[in-house]
Amino acid sequence: MVCNIAASPIQTLDGSELEVVDDFKYLGAWIGSGEKDFSIRKGQAWRACNSMNKMWKTSLSRNLKTKLFTTTVESVLMYGAETWTITSKFRKALDGCYTRLLRKALNVTWQSHTTNKELCGNLSPISERLKAKRMRFAGHCARSETETASRVLLWQPTHGKGSRGQPRKDYIKQLIEDTGIERQDIRNCMQNRVAQNSRILFEYIAAKARVVLTLADGLHSEQLCAKCE
Repeated sequence: MVCNIAASPIQTLDGSELEVVDDFKYLGAWIGSGEKDFSIRKGQAWRACNSMNKMWKTSLSRNLKTKLFTTTVESVLMYGAETWTITSKFRKALDGCYTRLLRKALNVTWQSHTTNKELCGNLSPISERLKAKRMRFAGHCARSETETASRVLLWQPTHGKGSRGQPRKDYIKQLIEDTGIERQDIRNCMQNRVAQNSRILFEYIAAKARVVLTLADGLHSEQLCAKCE
């Protein structure tokens, strides 16, 4: 797999020629596309969830089942997710897959007419939690100044032309969307661990607040309906 250069034969020191591929698996994750990696992790998460059917059907409390779910199934689904770039379509697919897995774990069927907000309770959407996870990972890379990851984290090409059409969302654009600050300020923020943790905490509290307000609006609507009746 080559990036930003023309594909040409690559030879090792002993003269062996390496195969040029479009994608490959490294440390359990596919490098070329986050969407392809997600589709594979989704299948693995469902296998992990289905393998625990006996556990989900027990009389364990909801809180304990939720903790087991986040420790086992969620960790399988979100392995390597810090490197993904998320489009709106990708975000909907991720949140949808997560809520279906959670329904399976908590034995909540569609026939009960339980909304996703009621199902998740105090859990913020998985796509929102992924933001904080990605920011922590990027901050760790930025502060590891002796590692290659620190130099390439915010690297952008200075020459050449892009392909036609809408450009693909890269990691820098994803971090700008996550943090709400410009590219030139991202590294300074990440070098300051306190500032970065404050930004992560702000995003986490904001996501929690949105969940609480949504639940409160739903409860208020139910109370109004009860009074009307």
